[in-house]
Amino acid sequence: MKELSDIYLRYDPTQDSDKSKNVDVRVVARKALLQLLEPLAGFVLDSGLSTNELHAIFREAAVKSAAAKQLELSDRVNISGIAATTGISRADISRILKVSAKATEKIGDSQQQSTNRILAAWHEDPKFTGPNGQPAELRMYGRGATFEALAKKYGRGIPTRAVLDELIRAGAIELLSSQKIRAKASVAVERGMSARVIKAFGDRATELLSTMLLNMRNPEAAKFIANVSDASILTSALPLLRKELSSKGADFLAEVQDSLNRNPGTRVSKRKVKDLARISVTIFYHESYDKTIKQRIASKRRNFHREM
Repeated sequence: MKELSDIYLRYDPTQDSDKSKNVDVRVVARKALLQLLEPLAGFVLDSGLSTNELHAIFREAAVKSAAAKQLELSDRVNISGIAATTGISRADISRILKVSAKATEKIGDSQQQSTNRILAAWHEDPKFTGPNGQPAELRMYGRGATFEALAKKYGRGIPTRAVLDELIRAGAIELLSSQKIRAKASVAVERGMSARVIKAFGDRATELLSTMLLNMRNPEAAKFIANVSDASILTSALPLLRKELSSKGADFLAEVQDSLNRNPGTRVSKRKVKDLARISVTIFYHESYDKTIKQRIASKRRNFHREM
């Protein structure tokens, strides 16, 4: 196995064609960002967050990123400079920099997904809760406390049936044989979304994106990133390939760990804690398929009749 110090990958700007030099990088960046945001938007929605929350989080991230970049060159943050770079007002920038991390965890009612706002009201509004304070089982239509009344009051114009179908899809509610609807969760999130899984996603994605961004900013000191792409394989052969790559990947990471343990430079005394740099090596395998959107025939859904 090669020593870790021998593993590198450099980007040669001379490889760019003369034609590519005339392309507006912002146009390419917009396309790349759209491509990047599609899976990220899937993560946002699967986690029960809304696009309004994503927008607020992005503004905060943009301000903090610009501030961190300033601190790399000087010992102070220039709010006007951040405003010039991000297009965010100086007042908002000051607020973002002053607000604590705890305060940013609070979610405003207007920022929530409509489905989650409805579920929250179902758990909190006395009109829609039972004697025990838990969400009551609701009829779809009719007078008094019904699912339709709940959706109209807190759904902000979204059709009742659309709310129902989305909550069923997310597994947050269930239809009973008595034609009533029961709440199963207080938040609509995709199955498999747990705090541990989400944290791992954030950590690994941040490491990969930060490394790729560093390589673009400083190609002369690029970190190792390499890939094999555009390979085609029959779907029937995928299970065997996955198993083989998983085994080889595990063996490689074990070698890396062993090399780090043998390297004297990894044993640092307490006096040198400030000089520590944390490293990580991640291997991932990706599959992609044609994204042709086809018109699908929706399965027959259960109809509800209004009570007169």
